[in-house]
Amino acid sequence: MKKIIFTLALTLITTLSTLHAEETTPTFTLTTINNKTINITETKKGLDLKEFKGKAVLIALFGHRCPPCLKEIPALIKLTNNHKDDLAIVAIEAQNYPSDAVKVFANKHKINYNVVPGINHNDFISYLAKRAGYSTSIPLPLLISIDKYGEVQDVQAGELREDEFEFLVKDLNE
Repeated sequence: MKKIIFTLALTLITTLSTLHAEETTPTFTLTTINNKTINITETKKGLDLKEFKGKAVLIALFGHRCPPCLKEIPALIKLTNNHKDDLAIVAIEAQNYPSDAVKVFANKHKINYNVVPGINHNDFISYLAKRAGYSTSIPLPLLISIDKYGEVQDVQAGELREDEFEFLVKDLNE
């Protein structure tokens, strides 16, 4: 009898643990080069970036040695200036550049948007890659477009032109 009760209790605990694990929502806390915290929680339709509620968000994975990524920086700077009230950009360096070097890189390029050293957040980069359908390597630049309601609208690999960014931000804010 004791064996049966023990087995039932163990089964119940295992079942409850499994159900709890399935209910766990992925959450991430990123830290920018300026020590700003960005909290991200997965939702059914996208990502909730608590600090940017009501704004369109562009999450840009980039590399410090990636020519197309470097070409996009001026457009992203201009986009940030033109859309201070309705857009947030979170750029994550995805080539494991050291944190202090990412800060020097951002200062050198006069980047005015959120920059995150990816070396400290490989779990989030892996999560994004998996969700975007990339199992091994991530193409750079990679852009995840999130509308003002927190719904992921697009995932795009490759360089965008300034006019394409403007059109995208307008679409994400409608």
